[in-house]
Amino acid sequence: MRRMSKEFEVMVPGQFPLAATLTIPGGSEEKHPLVVMVHGSGPTDRDSNAKGMPMNIFKELSETVATEGFASIRYDKRGVGASEGDFYETGVQDLIDDAQAALEFAKKHPNIDSENVILLGHSEGSILAPFINEKVPVDGIILLSGTAEPLADTMTWQREEIIKDVRSVKGIQGWLLRLLKVDEKITKMNDDLIEALLASDEPVIKYKGKKINAKWNREHIQFDVSQSLQKVTCPVLAITGTKDVNVKVSDLEKIKTLVQGECETHTIQDMTHMLRKTDVENSFSKIMNNNKKSLKQPVDAELKEIIQTWLRNWNNSKSKIEESEMIIN
Repeated sequence: MRRMSKEFEVMVPGQFPLAATLTIPGGSEEKHPLVVMVHGSGPTDRDSNAKGMPMNIFKELSETVATEGFASIRYDKRGVGASEGDFYETGVQDLIDDAQAALEFAKKHPNIDSENVILLGHSEGSILAPFINEKVPVDGIILLSGTAEPLADTMTWQREEIIKDVRSVKGIQGWLLRLLKVDEKITKMNDDLIEALLASDEPVIKYKGKKINAKWNREHIQFDVSQSLQKVTCPVLAITGTKDVNVKVSDLEKIKTLVQGECETHTIQDMTHMLRKTDVENSFSKIMNNNKKSLKQPVDAELKEIIQTWLRNWNNSKSKIEESEMIIN
């Protein structure tokens, strides 16, 4: 049954106020469980949109969770959209603090059931969610395109996949790539960038004329999500697509092994990191080149259905626990 919902523009207080949208489903007098949406990397707004990349993921998922009676909060990142601050000076700990601020702000709303909160992270948000849970324990976590290792390790794997892709190109194009030693140049450029990042203690550096969020890059070395996942005791839903070239699909099983609570995992055939399906060949370069085109489609319907079913089951389980506690008391 589709529920009517209302959206409210709010400002989340903090070191830098964050512009956000609070979505409340159903009647105004009801209390609803809350889903807090935690961004992937990059300068994205509350809807998961960045310049030239209108992903609209959180906008669509806020509507999806509302159909199951869940309120949600999504916010513009620090220094993005209508939020204050500087995106490039924002570190990993700042991102965790901002998500915590949004969570605690939303919990105070009269239509929010503060005892029933779920974190929903996409991409980098799936790394941040377990750390947020350490600071403010939640009742459920949804990990979309997640990983079970430090981001630095995932980025190293991504570069290896790019190099493998470059070396597999055939014909004149492949010959030219090998002649220009593109694979070696990719490795050298990465090594030079890491050296520049570690040599600086500034939040932002210029590298080849481009602004780099150095603080964010350096801090990610300190955050190993595999350690934090082991402290998760609440129910977890983890979903990754078979054509997600940004993370390892095999990490789904690692997540399931690491978390201490019940963990449900799903692999969606042909779904990419953009949470859309594609019939493009499963190679790093072809998938990445197709990402922008794929955004003309809505977020994958199968993904939405899995989330809805999990939320419905989660809600039913919570209701049974509450009923049992009432009988005991």
